[in-house]
Amino acid sequence: MEKLFKKKSLLIILMLSLLLVFTACGNPQTNSGSSTGDVIKIGAIFSETGPASTLGKTQANLVKLLQKQLDEQGGIAGKKIEIIMQDYETDDTKAVVAADKLISEGVVAIVGATQSSTTMAVVPKITGAGIPLMTTAPINPDTKGVFQMAPNNVTAGEVIKDFLQERNISKVAWINARDGYGVDGLPSFEKVAAENNIEIVAHEEFDANATDMTIQLTNIRKATPEAIIVWSRTPGAGIVARNFKSLGFDIPMIQANAAANQGFLDQVKDDNEEIFIVGAKLSVVDQLPAGPQKDNLMKLRDDYKAMFNSEPDNFTAHAADGFNLIFEAIKAGNTTSEQIAEFLQNNVNDYLGLSGTFNTKSYVGPNEDGFSMLAIKNNTWKLNEQ
Repeated sequence: MEKLFKKKSLLIILMLSLLLVFTACGNPQTNSGSSTGDVIKIGAIFSETGPASTLGKTQANLVKLLQKQLDEQGGIAGKKIEIIMQDYETDDTKAVVAADKLISEGVVAIVGATQSSTTMAVVPKITGAGIPLMTTAPINPDTKGVFQMAPNNVTAGEVIKDFLQERNISKVAWINARDGYGVDGLPSFEKVAAENNIEIVAHEEFDANATDMTIQLTNIRKATPEAIIVWSRTPGAGIVARNFKSLGFDIPMIQANAAANQGFLDQVKDDNEEIFIVGAKLSVVDQLPAGPQKDNLMKLRDDYKAMFNSEPDNFTAHAADGFNLIFEAIKAGNTTSEQIAEFLQNNVNDYLGLSGTFNTKSYVGPNEDGFSMLAIKNNTWKLNEQ
């Protein structure tokens, strides 16, 4: 009896061992930054909902558009491409959790995040896992494996400088949101201003969630600037513009590229004279001269509009550039995070993207050729040169 019991026990143990082996074989652990079979996974972290959705919604839509196009064309180089998007709901903490999820999914690269502060929050997690990050918000990257798709603030400052010089303006006031993006703008512009004899005569800040900036603008008026520069995203950017109009300023207001979206246009509808913005040429593609840049921008615009019956914006273009550069790496036979990062660092020279020309050897984001100063006419964007 005892021998029979021992035999049954040994048989049960053997069966359990075999079951564990088969289970492990059937469900392999996916290592971060490597493709699985014929499927390559790419991650995205965008603010599809929450206050920053005025910027992130078009990026989330872009993911749906690109996935549809990838499926229709059968992937890239024989590989199925799966884009996994996480909505961080305009919450930096949730963005870090989203990064963890994407890493556990085995993505080979990540595009995002929508906001500068959020991007800074996820950089350590993503780069620590050895995964390249294509940033869609300006952060002045100095970490290996981080590639910036948005123009940096110095590049945007150069566009503003050209506008000021054309109008013989040498005294400006500066007002920014007290957040990662807003605070980072002034030091960059101060460099441009100092090199071009532009004096910053006043500086004010406001909370990113503030609903009235009348006090700050009243303080600015006392300094008698010749123009006001606003560094914020919507909705704050639009609130400043409305307060500016209510106070009867008769000088130009220049808004940062983070406000170049439909949400801002809606906020300043029918009262937008002398309001300008550093915007993507995507917003005025029909007004551009013929050429490769116009062709590329029109394709994105037309494809996006056909699917969503609305217009993409510069944040859409930043995200598209991030995905397109990853696609270029995969086309060249690079399927792991390490290979993709090496390709991006060493093989992207004078690449004509939607946000401008990229050169990742001296990496500071796209050149100025993707951006221009935009005016508003009939509640739509207009190239200021026209």
